[in-house]
Amino acid sequence: MIRKLLTGMLLCFSTSTAAAEEPQALNEEQVFRRWLSSSVEVASWRSQIGAARFDVVTARLLPNPELMLSVNQLVNGYAPDAKTGYTAQLTVPLPIFGQRGARREAAEALVSVAEANTLGTLWQRASDIQGEMVEQAFADAHVSMYEKNLTELARVRKIIETRTAAGANSAYDVLRVNAAETTARAALRAATTERMAAESRLLALVADPSLDRARITREGLVAFQGPENETGLVAMAMERRPDLALARRSQVAAERSAERWRKDAIPTPSVFGAAYLVEGPQGFVVTGGVNIPLPVFDRNQGQVGRATTEAQMNELAAKSLEVRIKNEVQGAWRAREAARAALKEFRDASLPTANELLRRAEVTYQAGTFSIADLFDAYRAMWEVRAQELDLEKQMATAEATLERAAVLLPISR
Repeated sequence: MIRKLLTGMLLCFSTSTAAAEEPQALNEEQVFRRWLSSSVEVASWRSQIGAARFDVVTARLLPNPELMLSVNQLVNGYAPDAKTGYTAQLTVPLPIFGQRGARREAAEALVSVAEANTLGTLWQRASDIQGEMVEQAFADAHVSMYEKNLTELARVRKIIETRTAAGANSAYDVLRVNAAETTARAALRAATTERMAAESRLLALVADPSLDRARITREGLVAFQGPENETGLVAMAMERRPDLALARRSQVAAERSAERWRKDAIPTPSVFGAAYLVEGPQGFVVTGGVNIPLPVFDRNQGQVGRATTEAQMNELAAKSLEVRIKNEVQGAWRAREAARAALKEFRDASLPTANELLRRAEVTYQAGTFSIADLFDAYRAMWEVRAQELDLEKQMATAEATLERAAVLLPISR
């Protein structure tokens, strides 16, 4: 009696410890929120935008004046004025032909390019995170399925052992159940390993220092939240896609860069004032004037040509992306519709049949009409139906994730 009591206490303790170690389930929204708010990697990507904004600050500044100081000392001969002279000259460039405005607009365009580039990086990583959440959720679903199969096998074992004890079955039936349990437990361990591997990959992608476990289930996956309309999804993708925005903004940035180089080719005058002081006899001379560079050879032809070519290249890239995005969204939409239709058809046709087959097989086996092989055929049919349903559900979830990626329904701009 005491041994049974101690055994029961140990079992309760181990069960409570396992429950305490079980990670709390997170939903898709919570994972994305923690990733965007706590990931050091996300913070480093966003800092690129702040770095680009300092170029705008630089572009708004006036060029620095120049101060020139010199001393003239007579070494030989006769000086026209004195043996020693001192000169001070201050030169101030005057970018009065739109140079500052062109530089500022070019720098602001580069900030928008940095924003699109960062958004594209977030978009790609969010897609990877969502894919790993789908993998882990369905690995978890397979674990639950195999646990349910083992529970059913335990019930079958009890039925068989009862009949065997009464002399109605052979020992072969018990061996058959043992073999099935061994196979089911091996599949359960494999699914558990896959769930842990998917969780590890997800944690590596999220890169939240405070997050060491992240359990995702099918219930934690967020349902599709986009419009149930192919045309609307295409329009949404054209508006939101970071890769398309990057191409368009790069075109604008190249055009503004070309304009900036054209403005810089205009001669920027510099006004200067100078004072000349001589000793023995004393004298003081003041000089003023204007310096104007002569763009005889270098008129920024290379920079203007390069920027213009880059603008044309990005324009073509944007047009090709528009075609690709339309095809991506349409293909993802059709794949989702096909997956949804396949899942509905399977559930309507196969699940009721499998449930009825299993019920009748159990009743007939207990009545002694069916053999153990017939009963296991019914259970195998049910297990195959469950596995096929999970595969179709995963195909549906993957198709929705692909469509959400194509139409940018992921939370990447928070």
